[in-house]
Amino acid sequence: MIDSLFLHFQLIFKYASLYFYFYTAGRSFLMLVNKFIFKNLNIPQRVLFTKSSLLFPIIGVAYIGNLLIILNYIFPLKILIINIFLLLALIGNLFEINLKIKNKITLNNFFNLIVLPSILIVSSYDTSWHIDAGYYHLNHQNWLLESNMILGQVNIFWAFGMSSIYEYISAILWFDRSFILIHFLTIIFIHTFFMILIEYIREKKDHELYFASIFILAFSLLDNFGVDGGRNGFIYIQGVTKQDIPVAIIFVLVSLWSFLIIKNKKSTSFDLMILFLLSFFIVQVKLSSVVIAYLLLIVLIVMYKPLFKGKLSELKIFIPTAIFFFFWLLKGYLTTGCFLFPLSSTCINNFGWYIANSTESFESITTTASYSLIDYLYQSKSITDWWDSFYSYKINRTVLLNFVFSFLIIYLFKKLFFKVNKFPLFLKISLFSFILVNLTYLSLYGPTPRYAVGTLLVVIGSLGFNVSKMRVNINANLFIVLYFISIFFLVRASSYQAFLDTPETVLFDPVELAKYEPSIGDWVKPDVGDACWINLKCTMEKENIYIDEGTFFKTAFKDL
Repeated sequence: MIDSLFLHFQLIFKYASLYFYFYTAGRSFLMLVNKFIFKNLNIPQRVLFTKSSLLFPIIGVAYIGNLLIILNYIFPLKILIINIFLLLALIGNLFEINLKIKNKITLNNFFNLIVLPSILIVSSYDTSWHIDAGYYHLNHQNWLLESNMILGQVNIFWAFGMSSIYEYISAILWFDRSFILIHFLTIIFIHTFFMILIEYIREKKDHELYFASIFILAFSLLDNFGVDGGRNGFIYIQGVTKQDIPVAIIFVLVSLWSFLIIKNKKSTSFDLMILFLLSFFIVQVKLSSVVIAYLLLIVLIVMYKPLFKGKLSELKIFIPTAIFFFFWLLKGYLTTGCFLFPLSSTCINNFGWYIANSTESFESITTTASYSLIDYLYQSKSITDWWDSFYSYKINRTVLLNFVFSFLIIYLFKKLFFKVNKFPLFLKISLFSFILVNLTYLSLYGPTPRYAVGTLLVVIGSLGFNVSKMRVNINANLFIVLYFISIFFLVRASSYQAFLDTPETVLFDPVELAKYEPSIGDWVKPDVGDACWINLKCTMEKENIYIDEGTFFKTAFKDL
């Protein structure tokens, strides 16, 4: 037990260090943007209806990820100069130094910054690699560490084209070969999400977010009950390297903030800058999040007159996102030959390394692997065939049934214990059409539970937007208790058992275990399965690949 506690304190220290770095990076970014774009000295205390300091870590992740994309054009991510840039990225903090530590020592901060992460970190004892980690995530991170940008990198392995900004951030966390910091990267998003929820419930500054948070909290508790023991579409702790949950968390937050902007018909330029930056970030992490653009378009329509009409200077809110967008889009184009890989219609180029029409097969792989309705329609199958196939898969059926039951229980709870108002018409149209667009997109291109978490949370949270007040008084302390119960049960029971039984994490260094056999040319492949893990000479491609070192950029070609 003493060994377990000692290891846990070590993990808490590692997590706190990572959290602090991204916290200060996010603060630095906002200080720089505020000073040089908005010509202000101080960051607002609240941004997007939220205490600004709560958003620093996830903004920091987005900032550092985009900085690494830019740097990787020139440098491999493992060299010393990258670390220098990562330190320089914190320079914005020097514009305002707050050393009043005494004001930070509060019971609320103790629970948020000590107790909450201490619980979430227990997941480390029973959370191992996601199945895709060995398939492509880790080896792509390895290439980022060892080389600057490679033209045609998709030729080395097609799945590298599916990799995201998350790989760049994860790659710099390899200095600890326990790889635990990659797991902690996802924990930062979960940690932030719960802190924001409890802030909305405690402070009650915006009653829409207050009631939305109560319903999401209820949804999280119901996640532990139901068909096959539970799981209703609430967030969960994924295998290491997978990024669906961070995407879902930012997706639901951006959606709720956007709904409130649409309802109030007001916002600040600074808030909109952050809203667009975080929205773009989730697209960088997972391209399918592009449906958030529908909601942002509505926000722009609502805010056009009060903010933009006759004020071209307000277009400055797009500057950070536009800069990051340019480098991200160009990087994708130069490494895959497509503006949006694997969407084959965007593959317009005359690159000598690009294989004509090759992306169509990759596009097909991504749809057939996730019960996409569009794939069934291409095969002239009926919607009934698609539904039977989708519903026959156990996890799909479990999550769907439990979500329906949870929604009905929360809706009944709302009717019995809350007074409601009519939705403002434009908000109602915006909200329901956005949910419909999301559900349609999911059905067409990938209705798997892990892709749907963000949308399902939006559905639950939206129930709070026409609530005026509670019919009965509920002690605020009850919500605090339920909040910690929710966090406690988010971590699997097996993780707590592992913490008590074995003082070690289950992540392993795959270099020590992976075995390979000769493939084509100088390349190797796994002796069993399709996981290359961490080996730059390994690929699952069936054609020989040769890499031209070039003058500045390497270029990957395939022999056909």
